[in-house]
Amino acid sequence: MSRFFALAGFAALCALPAFAADWGRYTNPRFGAGVDIPPGYSAEGPADVDGDGRLFRAENGRAHILVWGGPVAGGDFSNEMRERIAHDEAEGWAITYRSETPDWAAWGGARGGHIFYAKSIATCDGQQTANVRLTYPAIDVPDFDSIANRLGRSLAQDGSCY
Repeated sequence: MSRFFALAGFAALCALPAFAADWGRYTNPRFGAGVDIPPGYSAEGPADVDGDGRLFRAENGRAHILVWGGPVAGGDFSNEMRERIAHDEAEGWAITYRSETPDWAAWGGARGGHIFYAKSIATCDGQQTANVRLTYPAIDVPDFDSIANRLGRSLAQDGSCY
């Protein structure tokens, strides 16, 4: 019996690299913001005209990921993050999670049967941001915990500064 569990464990470990390989990587060509994109998500429409970011939609259309980069408004990352969170609240999102440092901010909320997770990091000596936002139906929360975690961990500055 122990051989069976050892074999099953080995097979599961061998499958991990294959699962991880299914994820792609998007890097914004203008601002260098990069993030892993899960399998089953496709870029929607042409790239943003200004080159600021890209929208990826799930095959079933129920969830989407927005990735973008940009300059820090007013040169103050922490203030910009407070303003973004306040904007989400003004849009009717109930903020249910919020964590901020001088270099990154992550927050999430709920509204009308939907959940969002957002993360922004300061890049380019605090002059730019790399950002990701995942929105999905609240009924699908268990399916998206691992996706949100990977998006947050993979967010980085992959290109040169603007």
